[in-house]
Amino acid sequence: MAENAGSGGGSGGDGSGSGSGTSGEGAAGTGPLTCPRCGREDQVLGVSAAYLRSKAKMRVERGGGEDDSVTTREENSALAKALAVAPDEPDNGTAGCLGVLLILASIGAFVWSAIEGKWFEDGSTFPRLYGTDGGGPFAVDPPATYLVWIGAALLLVGIVLLALSGRAVRAWRRRTEPGRVAADRVWADGWYCGRCGTVHFAGERALTLQEFRTRVWSAGGYGDLAMRHPAV
Repeated sequence: MAENAGSGGGSGGDGSGSGSGTSGEGAAGTGPLTCPRCGREDQVLGVSAAYLRSKAKMRVERGGGEDDSVTTREENSALAKALAVAPDEPDNGTAGCLGVLLILASIGAFVWSAIEGKWFEDGSTFPRLYGTDGGGPFAVDPPATYLVWIGAALLLVGIVLLALSGRAVRAWRRRTEPGRVAADRVWADGWYCGRCGTVHFAGERALTLQEFRTRVWSAGGYGDLAMRHPAV
C-alpha cells in the first residue's frame, strides 16, 4: 500500500511537472504571433491594429456659451507615422494659400492703378509707356505704372505657386497609387511587438521599423523613398 501510494504520488508529481512545462511553453509561444526577439506574444499586435491604436484624437474646444464649439481631429503618433504604408501626401496648403493671396493682391494692385491713373474717367486712355508721346502702352503717371508692374509680378508668382502645389500632389499620387495594393498586402502580414518595438513576419527574424518600412514600400514600387523618409 505504501509503495502504491508512493508510486501514485510520484505519478502525480510527474503530471504536475509536465503540466507546468506545457504552461511555460504556452507563455513563450512558438506560433506566428511570437516575437522572434523576446520570444513572447503578449505585446504582439497585427501591424494594422497597432497602427490604428497609435492614432491619437485631439479634442479642441473653442468659444463659450452659445458660440461654444468642439472640434475633434485625428493626429498620427510617432509609431503611426513609422508604420505608415506609404509616404504622407505633400502638404502644399501653405503654398496654395499664398498663391491665392498673391493673385488677390495683384487684382487689388490693378484696381488701385486704374483708380490712380484715372483710366476710365472722361474718356482717358489706357496706360501707355511713360515718357513717350502717347503712342505706346502704359504711358501713365509713374505711381500708377509701378502698381501695374507690381500687380503683374504678384499675379505671375501666385499662378506659379498654385501650379507647383498641384504638381507635387499629382506626382505623389502617380508614384504611390499604382503599387499601393501590393504594399498593403505585405503591410497587413506584419506583426508589431510593443515590448521590442520591432516588426516581424511569420517564421522570419525581427525587423526594425526602418527595415519594415523599406520592405513594404519596396513592394509598392517606391522603396527608394524610405531613405528620404526615415521611420525614426
